[in-house]
Amino acid sequence: MVSQAGRYIWVLDRRENPLPFSKFVSASSMIVVGIEPETAYTIAEETETRLIERRLPEIAVEELMDITTRSIETHLGVGSADRYLAWLAARRRGKPIIVMLGGAPGVGKSSVAGEVGARLRISSVIPTDAVRQVMRQLVAETLAPMLHLSSFDAHRALRSPVPPDHDPVVVGFQSQVDMVSTGVRGLIDRAIQEGTGLVVEGVHMVPGVYDKDVEHWSKQAVICQALLVVEDVDSHRAHFLARAEQASHRSADRYLDAFEELRRIDSYVQSCARERGVRIIAMEQLDDTIQRVVEMIVDAVIASSQDNED
Repeated sequence: MVSQAGRYIWVLDRRENPLPFSKFVSASSMIVVGIEPETAYTIAEETETRLIERRLPEIAVEELMDITTRSIETHLGVGSADRYLAWLAARRRGKPIIVMLGGAPGVGKSSVAGEVGARLRISSVIPTDAVRQVMRQLVAETLAPMLHLSSFDAHRALRSPVPPDHDPVVVGFQSQVDMVSTGVRGLIDRAIQEGTGLVVEGVHMVPGVYDKDVEHWSKQAVICQALLVVEDVDSHRAHFLARAEQASHRSADRYLDAFEELRRIDSYVQSCARERGVRIIAMEQLDDTIQRVVEMIVDAVIASSQDNED
């Protein structure tokens, strides 16, 4: 941000590296912890005004945090100020955040994942469909025909009879999930090794598949899992029509033709989530859903940081 004198107000981090103060960045950090955007921008403007009044070219990040926190406390109370400080303290410890968002096709995972990544400044947002596509290039269809089918069509490549008490759609789907999970594990392993955040979203993020991995990953990263669902059948169907209108190359017909199979997959992954205690988040208003996911992640990051202190 430029001061009245036409110069940047520099914020010095703990290594005294200078970064220009930004109202947008300041407000964004408050919105992440659940502060309403209008209030966050008001506080950010108040902070900027105080910095300009100081007539100093730079400020330590600790002092900037103190000014912002006091403004939050004035507007919203001690609870909001404490949560903001706890979030900043947890992020300073540098533990990478790995977000795993599952859900049946057409529930809005991509939209939520993109916005969650943007709000948390996680640049890597990868759909499991992309992982599957890479694996398709490496493994011939003759060797793994199931990999080359859609998740709701994977049962067509089953080579063994399905027991009478099993749903072939679910068996085929789970078999494809097991294949794709190998690539997903590699992605998450690499992100944790590099200490970078990652959002992985897709139908293949089935609760329970990565349980042993999560136990291992949690030692080095904050792992956040959630399953997105559209409970109303008509609303779920409408998602495909809306998506087709927004992207002309994505026809809704193939999904609507397989809608019954999609709902069976949805029912299955929900049962997996309930068995494992993975949070199920109903897709209603998009902004509300995004904020609920972000709040879940903030809570997990703060809790992880407090556990490490204990």
